[in-house]
Amino acid sequence: MPDLPPLLTIVLEETGQLDRESAMYRRLIAARLRLESQFAVLHIGEPLTTAVIARLCQEIGSKYVIFMRTSHLLSANYVATLFEYLKTRTVYLAEPVIYTGAIPKNVAGTKIDDAYHYGRDTDVFGSAYNTRRLSDALEALGDLDRSAIYTSYRMYWSIAKVRQLTTGFSMASDTKAATGLQISGDASRLMPVIPVESKEIRLQVLRYVVLFLRGMRGQKATSVSLSHLRDLIRSFELIELLGMAEPLQPFEAAWIRWLDEPAANQQFYKQLSDKDAYLVFRQKTESAEIELPLYELLFHEEILTIGKCYLARNLRSGHARPGSYNFYNRRINPSSTILFFDRPLQADDNAEHLYEYFTTKHPEFSNTYFAINPKSPDWARLEAKGFKLISIFTKEFYEKFLVSDLVVSSQIYNIRYRGKSFANSRFVYLQHGIQLNDMSDWVLSKYFDVFIATGRIEADYMSKLAPVETLNSGLPRYESLSRDEHGGQHLLFMPTWRFNLHQSSSEHFAQSAYFRAIDKLLSDPGLLKFLEDTDRIMHVKLHPNVEKRASQFRFSERVVKSELSYREAIRSAELVLTDYSSAALDAAFVGTPIAYYHWDAADFFRDQPYESRVDYVDDGLGPVFSEHSEVVDHIVQERFAVPDPRFMHRRERFFEGVDPARINEKIVERMLSL
Repeated sequence: MPDLPPLLTIVLEETGQLDRESAMYRRLIAARLRLESQFAVLHIGEPLTTAVIARLCQEIGSKYVIFMRTSHLLSANYVATLFEYLKTRTVYLAEPVIYTGAIPKNVAGTKIDDAYHYGRDTDVFGSAYNTRRLSDALEALGDLDRSAIYTSYRMYWSIAKVRQLTTGFSMASDTKAATGLQISGDASRLMPVIPVESKEIRLQVLRYVVLFLRGMRGQKATSVSLSHLRDLIRSFELIELLGMAEPLQPFEAAWIRWLDEPAANQQFYKQLSDKDAYLVFRQKTESAEIELPLYELLFHEEILTIGKCYLARNLRSGHARPGSYNFYNRRINPSSTILFFDRPLQADDNAEHLYEYFTTKHPEFSNTYFAINPKSPDWARLEAKGFKLISIFTKEFYEKFLVSDLVVSSQIYNIRYRGKSFANSRFVYLQHGIQLNDMSDWVLSKYFDVFIATGRIEADYMSKLAPVETLNSGLPRYESLSRDEHGGQHLLFMPTWRFNLHQSSSEHFAQSAYFRAIDKLLSDPGLLKFLEDTDRIMHVKLHPNVEKRASQFRFSERVVKSELSYREAIRSAELVLTDYSSAALDAAFVGTPIAYYHWDAADFFRDQPYESRVDYVDDGLGPVFSEHSEVVDHIVQERFAVPDPRFMHRRERFFEGVDPARINEKIVERMLSL
């Protein structure tokens, strides 16, 4: 008797080396051992495009199919739960609770509401499809991008609601929310225009349109037409649901409003003190010029330009609307409530330094608070310094936010409370570091009244995006940063992270080019001998994502995992070596030599969510090395100790416009003028 086909096949997409020790892969193999011939795992070494999926549906003999990647996460009972559900019935679709971050312990406690349906990743991964029904649907939907298959499949078979099974599946990444979708170039439509009443599906269509528009800002050209987008927006009545998108994707929400009503070229975006910021949409056939052009995008055969302008506040529709509170209705004064914060669990960044300066210079502002989590190790330190602390993201915090006249932070969070947000209230964004990558799409998606830039290079870049809001003052922490040339000095190595290693097993991580390059440097015999002969230590500040893997590196008496704060480590460093970290610029600001080690320059930005806007070779503030031997030679020959006029000149130009003695003063002047 011939063997029966399995009930379920899991198609595993992995175009690189298969990580057979990842938690996800081991769970699949363990499930296959238990279910034996009823369950199969099929490894595919090519990208899962729509055409590939259609071909696999013809080749796979199992009744159901699931698609996933080794970077995804599964609950321990994922396979068993889906298998038990599928083996006793015939269904078109079965799915777990889908997450983008960590899977909670209590999956059953996840609230399945509008927010869940809008936030749920709608790619093909994680759900179980009836193989034959998916094949049938793809005969009609074969021109769509793979990322549209799930929602389109539900439309095609009129699956209005899906009951989530009590198990979790996670994409293990929220990068898509930040960078959007870039669909295949031959896809001429996003979704089939099959009107449905299902709110679940309409919310998914809204999210898909939002992510497509977000991705278009980077992709620049598509075969999809503007008329198709308008059909989707109107047929699915997406304007009614737009409140779900506006808090996190305000740029795209304004874009959708224009698509729905093309005559409304100017879409209100951000309230400011003296003027309001608007996004301006024009098709190329319209002759009027845009004050500040941002994008020129090709939709099929139509060119769309998107820009920005600033208009007087009294021109805004509904400016004096009854019942709408104006959070700018009074100037900042000593009775104002002002909120400062850095990260929830970590201070010692720009907000802390500016808070200390502000409260010292302006003690008359008695309602100035610093927000942080009481569990932070910095809480007791700040309390001892006399900071007026409140617990961040608590009821007290939100009440203070509601009555505040100003928020000042090194981080941007989507804070909304009882009608107040950064869209309609004052916010000074201090930044955490200097933008070396092209973050223009991200910047244009955020609300701020003031954006702190550091030096001519960054200020020129920002002036093309937010000229009214940009202040070239320098970061607050720089004012108190100085070189410690009298204490014990050391070398400092600060490598960044690689996004494609998030879910790697220890074995897979140890085989990565990232680990091998770093570990080879840390254990280099020539480097270790130099450190011993000159009585030096090399401190290594690992990225937080690498801390849990620190034991895999070959540290020694002379090469140590640094427990110093970034500030302490940089102040006493003779040389700061990094790959791409902007934190090295703190050292360059105070004249400490820096150097770059780009062992994977060809691949680095291909796997990152943003592209570099700085040519490190021509514009970097230190030499760039791509070979291990070059880095070691630079150190052991002490070439870093010899001043190089090229990098001194670049440093002066990079930080041009910043007065180290007046950084905080300039920011406070701007704050109080808002």
